[in-house]
Amino acid sequence: MSLTRTTTTGAPAANTAPRASAPRRRMPGWFWGALLLSPAFFLVLGVIAVPIAYLVRLSFTDAHAYLPKFSSVGFDNYVALLRAPHFWDSVRTTVWYAGLTVGLQLVLGVLIALLLHQRFRGRGVVRLIALAPYMVPSIVVALVWRWLLDPTTGAYSWFVDKVWPGSEPPNLLSPNLIFWSLIAVSVWMFTPFIVISVLARLQTIDPSTLEAATVDGAGAWRRFWHIVLPELKPVLYTLILLRFMFMFTKFDVVYLFAGTGTEVRTLPVLTFQRIFGEARLGSGAAVAMVLFVLLMIFTTVYLRTLYREREETA
Repeated sequence: MSLTRTTTTGAPAANTAPRASAPRRRMPGWFWGALLLSPAFFLVLGVIAVPIAYLVRLSFTDAHAYLPKFSSVGFDNYVALLRAPHFWDSVRTTVWYAGLTVGLQLVLGVLIALLLHQRFRGRGVVRLIALAPYMVPSIVVALVWRWLLDPTTGAYSWFVDKVWPGSEPPNLLSPNLIFWSLIAVSVWMFTPFIVISVLARLQTIDPSTLEAATVDGAGAWRRFWHIVLPELKPVLYTLILLRFMFMFTKFDVVYLFAGTGTEVRTLPVLTFQRIFGEARLGSGAAVAMVLFVLLMIFTTVYLRTLYREREETA
């Protein structure tokens, strides 16, 4: 007996059983990862990679800053740069400026953070005052400090005349002293960055560890050297790298406070002078590329040394 269903007209009925749907094709995990990272990738490509590539191209030309002059000169910009005595003076000034300011910022920043970590009345107000210099715009800092240190109308000369009447104060903006004045102003402005970072790390140290060391007879120096400093090392290593990179490429404070004199002509100032002062865009691009390469060499050596030290202590 046949089991085929028929309609009222006698025609066989269509099979109405549901068919199994084809399985959906899943995209691999790497596709979604690449899709989510693509905005950041194109942002980095457009903001960092493309400008660097264009800077490299400019450094091999005699491009003018304002005129449509653009022809290839090969390595002439780099050869002329390496042969110029003032270029090596700028390299030396940049290294001294970055090294001294970063070193002083670290020492003073750690000391101030240790003091602000203690409990005392008005600690919040003192912390706010200590962090205030980092909140002031660079142009304001540079101009105000130039006015304060002015040898004729500044508050510095007035103060020296009140304390030591009749004495002539040294001109802190003279060519012999302006570099050291720039160091002092830079340290005053950027030390709060170290204070904030170190203070944040100090607040995560377990107080019971320090209390136990105190009970065992450890003095303040031993507690700092054996407990606090090891806890601060990861933060200090990062701060050294970041602050050296920032100070090595610092332009605004140097230019606004000290100008373009040979005593304070760092590599960023030399780049500005070549491009906007002499209208030599190709030569200025070569200076910027040398600055970039020197910074990359320092970063690579520093990170390798840090990684090797961590492997030895692990």
